[in-house]
Amino acid sequence: MSQIRRVLIFACIALSATALSAQTPGTTTTQQKEEAYTAPVTAETDKDVSDPRAMRLSLDDAIRTAVAQNSGVQIQRYDYREAGQTLREAYGPFDWFTTADVEHSSNRSPTISQFQSSGSRRTFANLGVSQLLPTGGVYSVGINNSRTVTAGGGTFISPAYGSSLSIGVDQPLLRNFGMNINRRQITIARNTLGINSEEFKRIMINTVVSVEQAYLDLVYARRFVDVQKEALFLARDQARITQIRINVGASAPLDILQPRVQIATTEELLIAAVASVRDAEDQLRALLNLPPEEWDRPIVPTEAVTYTPMTVDVASSVARAFDLRPELRETLLTTANAQVQYTYARNQVRPKLDALLNYTASGLGGRAAIIDPVTGQTTGFDTTGLPHAVGQVLGNDFPSWTVGFTVGVPILNIGARAEAKRAELEVDRTRALDDQTRQNIAIEVRTTARAIDTTAKEITATKTAREAAEQNLDAERKRYENGMTTIFQVSQIQQQLSDARARELQALVAYHKAVAAYHRAVGDLLDVRNIKIEEEKVEEPRLFTFFDRYSWLNYEDQSKPEEKKK
Repeated sequence: MSQIRRVLIFACIALSATALSAQTPGTTTTQQKEEAYTAPVTAETDKDVSDPRAMRLSLDDAIRTAVAQNSGVQIQRYDYREAGQTLREAYGPFDWFTTADVEHSSNRSPTISQFQSSGSRRTFANLGVSQLLPTGGVYSVGINNSRTVTAGGGTFISPAYGSSLSIGVDQPLLRNFGMNINRRQITIARNTLGINSEEFKRIMINTVVSVEQAYLDLVYARRFVDVQKEALFLARDQARITQIRINVGASAPLDILQPRVQIATTEELLIAAVASVRDAEDQLRALLNLPPEEWDRPIVPTEAVTYTPMTVDVASSVARAFDLRPELRETLLTTANAQVQYTYARNQVRPKLDALLNYTASGLGGRAAIIDPVTGQTTGFDTTGLPHAVGQVLGNDFPSWTVGFTVGVPILNIGARAEAKRAELEVDRTRALDDQTRQNIAIEVRTTARAIDTTAKEITATKTAREAAEQNLDAERKRYENGMTTIFQVSQIQQQLSDARARELQALVAYHKAVAAYHRAVGDLLDVRNIKIEEEKVEEPRLFTFFDRYSWLNYEDQSKPEEKKK
C-alpha cells in the first residue's frame, strides 16, 4: 500500500510541475530552484574564524596568559612580598641600637661661701650601644667622656677630664626567658610567609581551574551555535518539504504553520546561543586580564574537546590530596602559630625574676693643684689630659660593679592565666579546623572522582541517544513523506535530535570540567599543566645564629596541648 501511495505522490508532483511550467515559466523555474534544496544556515560567529584580528587560543596559552596577567594572581603576589618584608621586620627588636650625645653647658651663680663654686662650664661626649638578646636579656655598653671647668669652691682639679666605660646586662630568668619566647614574632612571621605562599599556590590553582572552565564554556557556546544552526537547517528543510507537499496537494495549507513555528523558535535559540558566545568570551577575557584595546577581538578556541578515558583510585587520590593541598599546609602553619602564642602565654604566667649585672671602670685627669701638706699652700700644678683618664679606664684602676635580682610576683595573676587558657583553646580550635579541612578535602576528592565516572557514562549514553535520534528523525521524515505521520511529530523529533546533540556536547564539556576539578581537589593541577611557581626568596638577617646550638636556652612548657592529648 505504501508503494502505491508513493507512486501516486510522485505522479501528482510531476503533473503539477508540468502544469505550472506551462503557465508561468519564469516563476516556476525560480520556485523549483528554491524547492530543490535548503540553503545552509549562517550565524554571526561564523565570521570569527576568518577574522584576521581573531585571537586563536589554545587551553595552554590561555592558562599561561592568566598566570602571568590575572589580577587576582598579581594581588596575591603583593601579599606574599609584604609577608616577606614583615618577616624581615620581625628581626627589628634584635638590631643594635646606638646612641650618641654631645653637649656643652655653662653655669654662673652667686655664692654665699668660699667653698661654693661660682660658675662652671661642662662639655661631654657619650657613646652607647645596646641590643636585645634572643634569651630575652638586654646588654648595653657605654663610653662617657667629659671636660669640666669649675671656678672657686675649693676645686682642686680644673679643668677636669672624666672618662668611664660601663657594661650592663639585664637577663630575665623566668618570665620572658627563652629564645623561642623572644623570637616568637620571627617564627610567626615565617609561618605567615609560608601561609601566604600556600595561599598564592591556592589562588594559582583556582585561577587555572577558572580559566579552564571558562575556556570550556566558550568551546561549548561555539559548538552549541553549530547545534542550533543544524536545528534551524532541519526546521527550514522540513518547511521546504512541507511546502512542496502543499503545492502538490499532498498536505493541507495549514500544515506549514508548525514548521514556521519551529523555525522561529530555533532562530530565537540561535540568537541566544550567539549571545552566549560573546558572554563566554568576556568571562575568559576578564580572567586573562586582557588590555581594553583587545576586548573587541573575537576569541577562537583551538583546543579539541575529545573523550579520553580516565581511571581514578579514590583512596590513593585522597592520600595524595592530604600531601599536596595548600589548604592543609595553611592550617598546619596556623596551628603552629597558635602553638607559639600558647607557649608565650604560658611563659607569661610565671613570676618575674631578672638578674642584673653592671660593671663600670672610671678614670680622671686634668690640671690638679699640688698642695704642700705642711703649709696647705699650692706649690704647683700637675697637668694631665683626657688620655690619662682613658688610661685609667683601660687599666681598670677604679672599678665598680653591681649584682642584683629583681622579683615581681602578681598575687592572683588573673589576666595571664586567662590569656593562657584562651591561647590553649585557640590551639584546639585550629586542630579542629584541620580535621574539618581534611574531611572536606576527602569529600571533594570523592565527589570529583564520582563526577568523572558519571560524566564518562553520560558521554556514552548521550552519544547513543544522539545516534538513535538521528535515525529516528530520518525514519520519521520518510514516514511523513509517505503520509504516515504528521508534521507535528516530525517537529518534535527534530527538537529531540537537537536536544540530544546539545546533551552530548554538554556531557563532553562536563567531563573535561570534572577532570580539572579532580586535579584541583587532589592539588596537582599545576603539575599536570606543567606550571612552576617562582617565588621571591626572602633573605633573613643572620643575628645570633650561634645561640641555636644551645637548646636549653629555649623555654620548655610543661603543659603543652599535644602532651595533654597524648
